[in-house]
Amino acid sequence: MGVNYREQYKPDQLEPFWPNEIIKMMVAVLCTLAIIMLFVVLPVVLEEVGLGEVVHQEQPADPHGSTPVGIKPEWYFLPAYQYLKLMPTELFGVSGKTLGVLSQGLILPIVALLPFWYRKRAHQRPNNAYRITITAAIGVVIALTIWGGWPEHLADGHEKLEPFGVYFRHKPMLFVVFGVALVVFYGLVARERRQIRAVLGDDGGQS
Repeated sequence: MGVNYREQYKPDQLEPFWPNEIIKMMVAVLCTLAIIMLFVVLPVVLEEVGLGEVVHQEQPADPHGSTPVGIKPEWYFLPAYQYLKLMPTELFGVSGKTLGVLSQGLILPIVALLPFWYRKRAHQRPNNAYRITITAAIGVVIALTIWGGWPEHLADGHEKLEPFGVYFRHKPMLFVVFGVALVVFYGLVARERRQIRAVLGDDGGQS
């Protein structure tokens, strides 16, 4: 049931979404990029004008050096990070890393189209196959996140995972947040489906 804004507002209070909102979003994105680029070139500008000492000096990165043991990306990149680590060195003549990046790229259109597919079946009760698929997908993402964030140490020249007890004591909130998030997620999904069925039931009774 959509809202008819033409009945709530006067014509001079309304504006078309295209191109007004698109232009506003483009301006916001360009301003954000301009601020980011300002911070990128700021150290160089300060050094050119003789104020390089105000910039915090750090040891430059060594492109030929080895990656430190236990280095991890941010938590929201951990599933993709661990997924790439599981890729083979080469498969069917294609680099494993390239195959990993391309296969992850296929997931984005599926996620983008999922709401449109879900909308047509929102009034139906989900079958077991749907529930198993969604639960498995969420479980895989959570497992890759936990696995990717597992701390490591160097032993006998090889990287080895720390014991689970050490991992849990080091990042207890990670497991707590995932548990709470799952309960809240499935609670919201169940509540939304009840509301959709109630609205469709009321509409069916009125029609």
